[in-house]
Order: sequence, then structure tokens, then C-alpha cells
Amino acid sequence: MPPPPPPLLLLLLGTATSRCLHDETQTSVSLLRPPSSQPPPDFRPSSLSPPGSRDPQPLRIQTYYLGAPTSDGAWDPEGDGARQRLRALDAVQEASQRIQGVLAVAPVQGPLLLSRNPEQYCLAVWGDPGTPNYHRCSLLNPGYKGETCLGAKIPDAHLHGYALWPEQGPPHVVQPDGPGVQNTDFLLYVRVAHTSKCHQEPSIIAYAAYCQLDPEDRPVAGTIVYCAHHLTSPSLSHSDIVTATLHELLHALGFSGKLFKKWRDCPLGLNVTENCSTRQQVTRRDEWGQLLLTTPAVSHSLAKHLGVPGISPGVPLEEEGPLSSHWEARLLQGSIMAATFDGAQRTRLDPITLAAFKDSGWYQVNHSAAEELLWGRGAGLEFGLVTTCGTGSSDFFCTGSGLGCHYLHLDKGRCSSDPMLEGCQMYKPLANGSECWKEENGFPTGVENPHGEIYHSESRCFLANLTSQLLPEGKRRQPSQIPYPREVALAGRCYLHQCKERGAYNVQVQGSPWVPCLPGKSIQIPGYHGLLFCPRGRLCRTNGSTNAVTSPPVRLSTQDLLFQLSFGLAGPPGHSLGKEEREQLAETVLQALVSRGGTGRCHFHSPSITTSLVFTVHMWKPPGCQGPSADVLHRDLTLSLQKKPLEVYHGGTSFTTQCSKLPVTSDHYFSMTHLYLFTGLCSTLLILGGVLGTMAWQKRASLQVGPSSPSHPQELHGTRSPAEEIREVVPEA
Repeated sequence: MPPPPPPLLLLLLGTATSRCLHDETQTSVSLLRPPSSQPPPDFRPSSLSPPGSRDPQPLRIQTYYLGAPTSDGAWDPEGDGARQRLRALDAVQEASQRIQGVLAVAPVQGPLLLSRNPEQYCLAVWGDPGTPNYHRCSLLNPGYKGETCLGAKIPDAHLHGYALWPEQGPPHVVQPDGPGVQNTDFLLYVRVAHTSKCHQEPSIIAYAAYCQLDPEDRPVAGTIVYCAHHLTSPSLSHSDIVTATLHELLHALGFSGKLFKKWRDCPLGLNVTENCSTRQQVTRRDEWGQLLLTTPAVSHSLAKHLGVPGISPGVPLEEEGPLSSHWEARLLQGSIMAATFDGAQRTRLDPITLAAFKDSGWYQVNHSAAEELLWGRGAGLEFGLVTTCGTGSSDFFCTGSGLGCHYLHLDKGRCSSDPMLEGCQMYKPLANGSECWKEENGFPTGVENPHGEIYHSESRCFLANLTSQLLPEGKRRQPSQIPYPREVALAGRCYLHQCKERGAYNVQVQGSPWVPCLPGKSIQIPGYHGLLFCPRGRLCRTNGSTNAVTSPPVRLSTQDLLFQLSFGLAGPPGHSLGKEEREQLAETVLQALVSRGGTGRCHFHSPSITTSLVFTVHMWKPPGCQGPSADVLHRDLTLSLQKKPLEVYHGGTSFTTQCSKLPVTSDHYFSMTHLYLFTGLCSTLLILGGVLGTMAWQKRASLQVGPSSPSHPQELHGTRSPAEEIREVVPEA
């Protein structure tokens, strides 16, 4: 078992300690808006006054680095200060450029000037409603030292001025307006420090808050604080820091529980802001008490993601106290706005997050910039519920504590949970050496590699039990001339993959040639015993892209045996089916098998029909699947089909089955005598069927035939010995 991860790695593994601090940070900030009172005559008008019609343009973010210590004990280490500053500013610049390609806003006209807090610079105001300067500052605070934003000292040049007012007459200007910041829609102050929050939460890379809003409640200024020790850590890549920055910046721009109630409905778009109104309902709780974000674009986007028509009831938010500023991890794992960060490789700027910014009413969104979110794609409205995640109804979740593959197949994983998953389990990356795409995780020269693993930038995790080792002669469980493979449990293994076209790819194991990996199938590798399972819809989703890693994993119990049921079909003479028709027929046959077996669909996997009409389906019983074991169900179906053929109707044509093959597993063999007897029986029936074919067709709508030879040699139609002789295998009594 690998050793526990050091504290730094907790952030990359999505554990509870890597939570985002936004909500508690935002609560500590005094939020300001432009002053509503009339400014003195010599004050320049606020640049944030609603200007009426403004055409949206890419959001302009201006960054200011502030490294000086503040009253909360922050410090900037002398030795690494320059390096930390450069790393932070590079990350901010890259994240800002990315946001500029995603969000557009009605631009600020003229220089951006921020407001001062009267409660800070003023001790008293005129209280007589009859005086001309009623409620204006009558006494200054002698201890006033300016404005801050999350510990960052805001330069006076960025601020409106302030004045002292007599009971009557014009004011005495203490500090005039600063020049402001030109060509800017959002001011971001950057600190690198070791604050008390960094000390209390050692896995936190950064945290952020917004400090000021414009008259339409859009954030116009905020601060991001980087915890200094992470910026000199070799464990975090530049991409990791950029992705963490992007997450915090999206909070500061409006994805925040405190701002949801200020989101606006702008039916005619951003360029006619007077038609906007505050949304009546942004969040609600469903019948189970789950907090939902219910605005139109996010509800529609989630429904599309889950593969259901119309709109969803809303997008669940993480339960984090009175406020929630993150998507529910069970439902939107891997989203840029999930509460835990699993590293840049496993994080997506997803369509549902971009839909939320559209619903805010402050931004125009470039939806083409969204990255596909794999977690939960097409899984239906019940996906991610605590009541369903452990039932085996979804391939995204797992049960037990076995080894497998993270759902993106970049990493090996262990089935486990964390507080954010609330008891649901998924394959989480292992603490050490889980990344298949890192060559440095590979085996040193001369070290035994019995499973043939390859670590490479183009390697991915596959569920397999491949081995090149054999059991010693004395440990074979029954006499046989066939070398018996050492028992190996199914686990996540790293192998090379090579994209051919959308959804199709080859795999390579150490010392083997490239082997076609048919999505949804199990294959054998020359020189190795055991099986490798080819994930369906996860790899090579875009033409020519070897980095597209997608969709749910093939999830097998590491304790269960794999069986294969295969038989021939017969229809009208000369009848042929195209690829789509064969897929539809395979589903029809499978439904008939499920009905014949009197059990659930969960026992059957990857049904297919070849051009010669040989139907094949793999059988195993995943965790949570109710009913008999796979071997019992396979035996019962085999006997049933031998006694009574299965007749199905598809497209107005009848197809009949007979001569079911015996069970196939990767762990058991049976004698050649049984195989020859069974093959001889089926051959006799085939010959008889051929002689009587024409007569039978006149009396019936179909002809009963036996199994055909496999047309896809790389698919598992039997376990092969080194001499490539087909051996049917059954479990021992």
C-alpha cells in the first residue's frame, strides 16, 4: 500500500483539506458600492454611472502586485520573493487572458475609480435633517490610513477622494480624486504572503474576494492572495497555479454565494442595461433539502449534460454553511468551480459554469470556449444522489476499496470517498506514481515488469489483469498441457494508446505490437495472459487528438469472474444487416436474454453482432447488481438456450438462436474432450440445418444454426494458448 500523501499533495488529491476558502474569506470583506450621495462640485463624476447603451467587449482586467506585509502578519520571504512574484504574476496574466476570451462586459467609460468607506475615514456626520449638509462627514477619523481589499492597500490613485463638510457651505477637500485606471473593467490586486489562513490551511494555494461593486452590482475590484510556500514548491506545475488562479478569479468576478441574489435578468442583452431587473429567484431548496441554483441557462446546461430533455430543476450547490459558492462535487466532479482542486490535468472550464456567468446578467459569454465535462455526462437526472451512488446504477461511482482507473483515465485510482462526496465513492488518483502520462513513474531498467506497463505522455489507465508470469508446475490446479497463468486481479494499469479516428484507438503493452482496442470490448495481448478492457467513449473523442480523455470508466469488480456468452443467429436466406441494424438487433437479442434469465440488465455488458451474425455479450456482476452470480446465470442461460432456442423479431424479420457456447473466463480451463464433443454436436446440427434449410424456411420464418467462427480475432471469443488453439473454459466444480 502506498504511503500517505504529504500535506501539499492533499490539494491535488481532492481531499477535504483542499477546500476553497472563498465563502469565509468573502464574509470578512467590507463590500463597497459607489456613493449614492451627491459629490462636491470639484469632485470628478464616477466612471461607474450607468451610461445607458454600451456594446459588450472582452473583459479588461488590470493587475497590481502588492507585496508589502499587512496587519494580519503577512510576510514576503526575502530569498524567494522575486521568484514567487514572477510565478504569481505569470499565472494571473495567463488566467486573465483566458477569461478575456470567455467573458465580455459592458465596458467602464473613462477611468475606473473605486469608492472609499465613510465608516473608515469619518467619525461623525451632521445629524440635523434641516441643515444643507445633512448626513455628510462632520468629523474625520484621525487614525484613517486608507482603504484595503483583503489585506491589500489600495493606492490613493485608484480611489475617489474625501472631504470634511461644515454645517453649511462647501466642503474642505482632504484628499482629491485619484486619476483612476484607464481601459479597465476589473482591478485585481495580487499579494504573495504567508497569512494566518495559509498557516491554518497548509494545502491552500490561493484565496480571493471581491471588494467593490458597480451600480449594477457587478464586481469591479478584488484581491487574490497566494500562499507563499506553494509558489516555490516543485510539486505544483505552472498549469496547476494557473488553474487555481482561474478558479479564484471566477469567484471574484461573480460566482459567489453572496452575489447570487444580485444576479440580473437582462432579456435584451448587456447593451440595454435599463431593461435589466434583479432575478426573483436564483436559489431554492428541493424536497430533500439540497440547495439548487435554479436560473435558466444553468438548468438547461445541466439537463443537456445529463442527457435529459428540457431543463433540470436546478444545479446542486455544495453544502458549506449559510452560503455556497461551489458546485456539488458528487454531480460536477472536475468542474473549475468544484470546491476541491485535483490539478490542472483533471479540471475543466465547463459549460455549466459558463452558463452561470450568462445568468448573472453582467456578462456576455463565449460558450465555444467551454471544455467538455466528463463526469456524469449522459447519466440522467438521478445521477449524483447519495441514495443512488452506491447502487451500481452509474459507472462513474465505485464500491469497495479496489484499484481501478480515475474516470479520465490519466491516473490509476483507488475506490474511496471524502467529505465532499458524502459517502459516495469514486476512483481517486493514488498518492504516489498514479499518473500514467508521466514517464518518470515508469520502471527502472532491469526491474521486473510482469504486467507490461508503459508510462508515457500517451499512456492511459486501462482495467486489466495482464501478466507474463506462469504458476509453477506444482501449483496448477488440474492436469493440463496449457500453461496456467498466475492469478492476477483486475486493476488499473498504464499502457500506451494511439488514436486512429474518433472513438477508435490501438493499445500497446511492453514488448507487444499495437493491438486494436475496440471500445467496450475485452482483448488479449500477444505474449500475455489475461484481459485488457477497452473503455467506451473515453479516449480519442476528437479526430487526431491523443489528449482527449473522456467519459465513464468500464467498472468491473476485481473479485468477480468474467464470462462470455456467444451464439449464432439465423434469418432469411441471403439476409444481410448494416452496422446500425446489427447494433439494434444486438440490443433486441440482449433484451430477450434478460427476460429469459429473469434478472437485471446489469449482468450483461458490451453486446455485439458480427457481420456473420454471431452474437456475443460479456457477463459479470458489478457491485450493487442484484440477482445470481455471473457463473450461475451463465450456466442457467446456456442450458436454457440448448433446450429451447431464443426467437426474436427485428425489422419485420425473425431470428433464431441455438448451440450456445460454454462459459468463458480468464481463470478456468476445461478438457479438450468436452470441447470436441460440444463442437461435434454443434457441427452436426449445422450440417443438418444446411441440408434442410430451404424446406425449413418455407415452414418457419427462420433457420436455427450454431455458432460461427469469430470474425474479429482481437475480440475475446475464447482464451488462446501460445499455440493459438482456441480453448473454451468453464469454472471448476
